[in-house]
Amino acid sequence: MLSKVEKQNALLASKIGFEFEFFSKKDLKETASSLSRLLGKKIRIEDKAHSAFNPTDNEFKLEPDNSGGSGMIEMVTGALEFPEAKVLLGKMLGWIQKNGSTNDRCSIHVNVSFSGDKLGTELNISNLDIGKFVLNFDEDKVYDAFPNRKDSVYAKSIKFVTPLSGMVQRTPDKINWKDFQFVKEKYYGVNFSKAAKGYLEFRYLGGADYEKKYPKVLSMIEHFIISLYEVLVNPEYNQKDVEALDKILKLHLPIIQSYKSYDDFKKHFKDIKILVDLSTAKNIIDSYWTVIRDSILKILNETGMQKGMINYDSDQGRIQIKDADLPKCFLLESVDIVDCKISGNVVKSDIFNSDINSSSLFECNLFGSTKVQGSKLEDCYVSRNVNVNDSYVFGERGVFSGSMKGGIFRKGRATKHADLNDKVEIIEIEKID
Repeated sequence: MLSKVEKQNALLASKIGFEFEFFSKKDLKETASSLSRLLGKKIRIEDKAHSAFNPTDNEFKLEPDNSGGSGMIEMVTGALEFPEAKVLLGKMLGWIQKNGSTNDRCSIHVNVSFSGDKLGTELNISNLDIGKFVLNFDEDKVYDAFPNRKDSVYAKSIKFVTPLSGMVQRTPDKINWKDFQFVKEKYYGVNFSKAAKGYLEFRYLGGADYEKKYPKVLSMIEHFIISLYEVLVNPEYNQKDVEALDKILKLHLPIIQSYKSYDDFKKHFKDIKILVDLSTAKNIIDSYWTVIRDSILKILNETGMQKGMINYDSDQGRIQIKDADLPKCFLLESVDIVDCKISGNVVKSDIFNSDINSSSLFECNLFGSTKVQGSKLEDCYVSRNVNVNDSYVFGERGVFSGSMKGGIFRKGRATKHADLNDKVEIIEIEKID
């Protein structure tokens, strides 16, 4: 636990970069000019989102970012020392209140690093023990301040740890985080991929009217800084960490105990039916168990599945899931999903007649009477009769033939069968036969 003096030193040694997403009542040029005068910084206008220019502490960039809707823009700053960042935050939020607006898809991304000169020693974020951070970070504090972000597909919880193998058991008095898997893609509350560049990106903050919440935003930024600093200066695992990890492993114990044989599996998962080539014959499943067990137990590890059917198609070497509730898909990849309820991350899978909520889908094919709510679809094929509501559709390789109500069609192709109602915001669409 850090003392008040240590916390204050951490704040003063931190460097903060911002990414503000918002709408402006002014055009891009007028917005840049107005903000430049207010903030006392040069502001460079870019033609597209995620441009190659890297902002500095003296020159920021302003660029179009239609991920929140047509006309949404993003201002990206360089890394600023904490006292300056705090002042700039107040000015920026005040400007948005007077001259712009935000909606549910707008965010503030906060990039945190530390100045070795201020601390007298270098804190190497690239060597951050992600496991230690995940176990120690108080995420509930963030969601209490911004409850609307708790189930956001753009800032999902980092509190998901799963063993890489169904056989992982903790060695007494030793924690090896190479045995565990953590969140990797950027649409989580913390983007850990940035650690290699010497900072962490916190994505929790945002939502409609975030510009009116300066005290809460500032308090959360201080929470991010102190949480990161504490793990960097105290990297050793303590008893609390061990207990937290053991609690996680306890949840996975039935999976570990099911690894040896199909008989062991049946003892622990009586409501999950295993089939091979649609056969339930025990002798066939027993003969395939060593072939299919890793795939099956990985699915249970990473989805929270407790009942339903899992079939192994030996001709295709592919797993098929039916009649299951998959409430926390850490990563479900290259499977067929039929008549299921899904929430989480699904990649390169075929989905039939399922209900999808608060999910991130990448290169998936959606068929039948599938319903999608509040999700992100990237480079997906969406067939006729699929209903997509209040979601974000994008990707040049995607093809859309279903119906869509609300949300944003950012970029993609749509066939003549596509039905997009007048509440869908269409930014870029290519009509195909």
